[in-house]
Amino acid sequence: MLIQVVVNTCVEEGSINNLVMLVRTKRELIDKMITEAIIRQHSLFTNLDEQFGKICAFAKLVRLQKKNPVPLTSERKSRVYFLASGAARLVSVAAVGEDYVSDILVDGEPFGDFSLTGSMPEGYIIGLRPSTHVFYFFTDDFKKLLNQYHQLSLNYNLIICNRLRYFQIRHYVWTRKDARERLLFFFRAWAACTGTRINDKVVLENYFSIGDIGDFIGVSRQFLHIMLNELKQEGFLYYSRKQIWISDQILQSEQEIRKEAV
Repeated sequence: MLIQVVVNTCVEEGSINNLVMLVRTKRELIDKMITEAIIRQHSLFTNLDEQFGKICAFAKLVRLQKKNPVPLTSERKSRVYFLASGAARLVSVAAVGEDYVSDILVDGEPFGDFSLTGSMPEGYIIGLRPSTHVFYFFTDDFKKLLNQYHQLSLNYNLIICNRLRYFQIRHYVWTRKDARERLLFFFRAWAACTGTRINDKVVLENYFSIGDIGDFIGVSRQFLHIMLNELKQEGFLYYSRKQIWISDQILQSEQEIRKEAV
């Protein structure tokens, strides 16, 4: 009733446009506050407290859901994405049209046009947790920001260096090691990003299905079940739908893999 009275008054006074502008401005302010609150802790913005607001104004926030894949090439402009929260499955489309899981993202990782060359991979992104968000910049805007803000450029370089190092190690594991080692690599990388240490193991909240993991390391669900049961019997790893724990023996062997990959 009150809203109708306000609208009638605005119409009578010829100020309906002002009301529309007021509602739109309020919505934009709320969207801006939500975006800033979600992405502020990302390592891209380290030591950028004073400049954060200006840089964030160019960022677009997207919430990801399992049942609603977000295509990476929905617009002509190329974009560089960052995972802000949660976890996501990155799916690529091969030249023959076959979909495959190219990466599982956690801990703020970049994707899309992170090489800043203006080209976007064919594929889509799917959220794996209810609180999964990504934010992106159009490539042209982001390159201008990198030129303008020295600290932003340093932060981005560090993110990309870490990402390339991860790809180097993963390539070594995928081409030189068997399926069991690929599976252990996946769990080690996940444990390095998050988890709770309890005595001699790290406990993880599980938000990946058997299908997610199997697609990523390139094995069937049946074979993955066999490997998980073997690791459980050996006391190295326990997998359930809600929780995973990984022993220190598995985590410590990560250093050996890193040395081999150099």
